[in-house]
Amino acid sequence: MRYEPIQILRASTVTNADGDPVDDAWSEHLHLEGKFAPSNPTEPLQVGRNTVISGGTVYIRDLESRPDITADDRVVIRGSELAIDGEVGAWLRVESWAVQFAVKAAN
Repeated sequence: MRYEPIQILRASTVTNADGDPVDDAWSEHLHLEGKFAPSNPTEPLQVGRNTVISGGTVYIRDLESRPDITADDRVVIRGSELAIDGEVGAWLRVESWAVQFAVKAAN
């Protein structure tokens, strides 16, 4: 079975001039191997908009422990940076962990 590289990015947090925490630069948080099932792009419904939303679902299994992946992270798959869309599902298989999450991008 062929897997492909899945890079999880996380924003570092800095404090702005008002003392509030804000996201700063994105950097690599985890590097995993998994499967990506792309979905069909959806065209905009409003006249004059040229945004196309694309995404899919990421499946990662046979992990030694539950990975630290949150809905606030981003993912690099096949050279594209995508946002995690919703919660990350994780479950313990017989002796290993698996995760699944949806991703989307606005181009």
